[in-house]
Amino acid sequence: MSNPLNQVEAPLTDAVRFAPRNSVEQVEESQELAPRFDRDGLIACVTTDATSGEVLMLGYMNREALEKTILTGEAHYWSRSRQVLWHKGTTSGLVQRVVEMRIDDDQDAIWLRVSLGAGIHSAPASCHVGYRSCFYRTVALKTGKLDFAEKEKTFDPTQVYGDAPNPTVL
Repeated sequence: MSNPLNQVEAPLTDAVRFAPRNSVEQVEESQELAPRFDRDGLIACVTTDATSGEVLMLGYMNREALEKTILTGEAHYWSRSRQVLWHKGTTSGLVQRVVEMRIDDDQDAIWLRVSLGAGIHSAPASCHVGYRSCFYRTVALKTGKLDFAEKEKTFDPTQVYGDAPNPTVL
């Protein structure tokens, strides 16, 4: 079972070991991977298209998702709505292959640069709503009005996901 909390788990292999966080200098300047998971055991992950630089999504990883992403070279996340480990593309075919992974200065956020495979019924995309990017709307400054930056969906979510529950939480 997945462990969303900061509890110590055995790594998947000896290849992935997270260092303990011992000092600011170690966290900011060393070559030791010492991620800081939040109180729910999660770390934020911004995912962008490796070719265009377009922001595709913001997701979260628990320890297991981060380990699996490192070991497999494909994006894994922790679904906060479903409370499960999620290998991006298992259902949709919209697999995110990691081209580069970075961690920020205080090691509490991940940045993935990915290449997108075409989904089961579509061109490359990332959003469960059917758009290429999860950031498919703009927010007007001063008014807060939303507008669609992506005018058309890349795929029909009902064809890809059928009657699976929508992960959006109200």
